[in-house]
Amino acid sequence: MLAAIAPTLGRKLLSPFRGLPASVYIQIAATLINTMGGIAKLFLPLFFLERYQLPYTQIGLLMSCYGLGMFAGSYLGGVLSDRFDSRHLACTLLLASGVLTLSLALSLPVWVYVPLLVACGLADGSFRPCNMRLVLEPCSPTQRPTAQGLYRMSFNLGTSLAGITGGLLAAYGYQWVFVAQGCASLLAGLWVWAAYRRLGGSAPLHVASMQHSEGLASPWRDADFLRFMLGLLLIVAVFDQMYGTMGLYLREHYQLGPQWIGYLFTLNGLMVVGLQVWVARRITRWGIVRCSHLAVLLLGGSYLLLNLGTHIVWPMLAMVVLTLGEVLLSPTWSTVAMQCSEGRQRGRYLGIYSAGWGGRTLYAPAAGTWFYGHFGGAMLWWACAGIAVLTVLIQHRPLQRLLAR
Repeated sequence: MLAAIAPTLGRKLLSPFRGLPASVYIQIAATLINTMGGIAKLFLPLFFLERYQLPYTQIGLLMSCYGLGMFAGSYLGGVLSDRFDSRHLACTLLLASGVLTLSLALSLPVWVYVPLLVACGLADGSFRPCNMRLVLEPCSPTQRPTAQGLYRMSFNLGTSLAGITGGLLAAYGYQWVFVAQGCASLLAGLWVWAAYRRLGGSAPLHVASMQHSEGLASPWRDADFLRFMLGLLLIVAVFDQMYGTMGLYLREHYQLGPQWIGYLFTLNGLMVVGLQVWVARRITRWGIVRCSHLAVLLLGGSYLLLNLGTHIVWPMLAMVVLTLGEVLLSPTWSTVAMQCSEGRQRGRYLGIYSAGWGGRTLYAPAAGTWFYGHFGGAMLWWACAGIAVLTVLIQHRPLQRLLAR
């Protein structure tokens, strides 16, 4: 019986992924390979602490070098994708990231890590809008949510596997984590080069805009897009609290150990992998503006569940609600960014959009911990819910006008 229904079930499971442009599958594979190598930057604080015995303040400054590079690179990658073929750019950036990450494994003077980490951040950040363009631009508007969902699923699957490989390699020395990540980035870059070469030398879909991008409408003069980005900067700061202050609150209020934080993030990853494509395929039917507002309110409101008691069920429910908002928000806002940049300087639009997501690390942790220290976790969760409502109010009319273009 099982053998009889397995082929039919397999076809149904794979059907959402069929019929997408070739570049989508190429970039999805590159993303999976790249993330499976390990999340090397997460091990950098421990690397600096144990190898160089640096104080926490210096470790924080070194990590901010990578964050600044990521922030600047996110916009720079968008600008470059307006000027150059995104396929060649993606290959070059992956190879550069691989070489730079391998360099982290060397025994270097501490000061060398300052420009090295900035360069790593620039390469990693620049790849994101370029990768996003190659995944989404060749698709029709109806295909883009599915392609974005598939990208998110591959990223989270690779990240989940990287957590296992990174932990195992770190036991033998943090340098091996950097070697694994560097080799994975090099392999992903070679894959992109070989795959597009095998596919043929057809011109990039945005070749016309590459020559005349300066004459197209700029995102910096697009008031509706900038108001949309203002709302994004607010809500991604709320989203970022799951990586910092939520852990503090679980420890102090719920008396939960660090293993429970790991369990909650495993739940988050499994939900993203299981639900992302299914949700992404339905956002157009449900309505982009409606999905955006619902996702924002789910993100902001999820933390309020932490105020309801001290049983583990409340953090688990909070993570479930937060993840539902996450899987709804990502394809929805990617669709907005692609649609509102049609016939404009798309690379710059995507660069600003990527920089908004990546730049949250420059202000969200500091703002969240400051508020937590002065007013407590319970008040912080109410503030997160209020910011979500404010985001909806800020974005409502701009979203309607952006999607009407």
